[in-house]
Amino acid sequence: MKNIKIKFNNLTLYFLIIALLSGYIKNALIVLFIIMFHEFGHVLISLILGYKIKDIEIFPFGGVTKIDKLLNTKIYKDLLIASFGILFQIIIHFLCIWGYVNDPLVYSYNLSIMLFNLLPIIPLDGSKILFELLNYKLSYKKSLLWYSIISFLFIVIYFIFNYHYELNNYMIIILFICKTIECLKNRPVIHHKFILERFLYDVEYDKIENRNEVISKYQKNKKYYYNLNNRIVPEREYLIKYFKK
Repeated sequence: MKNIKIKFNNLTLYFLIIALLSGYIKNALIVLFIIMFHEFGHVLISLILGYKIKDIEIFPFGGVTKIDKLLNTKIYKDLLIASFGILFQIIIHFLCIWGYVNDPLVYSYNLSIMLFNLLPIIPLDGSKILFELLNYKLSYKKSLLWYSIISFLFIVIYFIFNYHYELNNYMIIILFICKTIECLKNRPVIHHKFILERFLYDVEYDKIENRNEVISKYQKNKKYYYNLNNRIVPEREYLIKYFKK
């Protein structure tokens, strides 16, 4: 834990200065505490699962924990990592309800941030949970597509219900749009990395498929075998030919 690097984005420092000058420093510190506690949930479960934390960056509207792991990590592990930040906020929620934290601001901000994070909009935790659930049934490539489409849909819904709010809200919407477009644009690169990992590493999987599946239909939780010239070959051997093309 002591070697984990925590960075405060320049926007966060600007946010604190504005809060200090306007007399809302307590509110700002409560929000930052909730954000950091949320990220600690991601960090804790990642360390328990044996992953290394690259760094944590704190923004005024949330945090980003960068974890050193493969795209081919088991689905249930990625679900745990995505969910533990919200789980830690649920702990705060009940501490407020039970009277151990007797501050209405903590209760209000924590509930708002928790519900906000559950939205299936990239890069919020709700979208990451959705993506892993999609991976249970769909190919990785198709999951990426639906992940982006659903994110766009909820950005529109979010805008409809929040268009009349202040400038900060429009900045958040712009961020959502940029991140979703980035994911959609990089979908071929992400999928290529997903396939490359399966060639380079012994990836984790739940099921074995003994059929000649095309690479674009690879699922995250499955490993494939092929019948080549009346010989059963593992997925990695088949991928050698793919990467030689």
